[in-house]
Amino acid sequence: MSQSSRAELTRGVEQRLEATLHAFPGLRLDPIPAALLKSPPPATRILRGGRLPGLGEHTPEVYESTRDLWQQSGCRVDESGPADGRVLIVHDPAGYVLTLTQHPGDDPVLTVASPPQQARLVDPPLLAGLLSGLALGCAGPCAAVGPMTLFPSMAGLAAPFWAWVPLYLLIGVGSVWRPETRRFGAGLLVSGGLVGVVVAWIFS
Repeated sequence: MSQSSRAELTRGVEQRLEATLHAFPGLRLDPIPAALLKSPPPATRILRGGRLPGLGEHTPEVYESTRDLWQQSGCRVDESGPADGRVLIVHDPAGYVLTLTQHPGDDPVLTVASPPQQARLVDPPLLAGLLSGLALGCAGPCAAVGPMTLFPSMAGLAAPFWAWVPLYLLIGVGSVWRPETRRFGAGLLVSGGLVGVVVAWIFS
């Protein structure tokens, strides 16, 4: 799927999330990372959502407002509960799926999922991460050769060949944490780790 199409889907998810939050006065969203949200199958969807804290006795009204909003917009709404928790599922004609779920004793969780994205044979962000990891894995240990040449006292030390690891972890973990760069970060961590460890081990 093209970057523009992904941007459109992301915007559609955020618009539906915002519309739902405005359906009932005072709703506040505590975001949950996309990796921890449950996606309706298939899993190739853009997800946004979070908890709706502090509703208390207003929870039934929030469910009613959400159901009324999307039914009036022409969406199909399914609802179940409350035996194992109350679940409201909105099926947007455009392919978006909105869920409002509350398990006993927990705050309701609001999630909006985009239509499924078309599977790609080559994932550009993942490929970019793999290539960046290869470059960093090779360049990181090799960068220690220059300083060790200039400072003979460092000769024989293994530590300089591993000095790239903190930067590698900072970039990789930081990228994986953000949903928008998660595939890039995964590729970076995998290829950078494999290549960097081998190269640093050879030099040290």
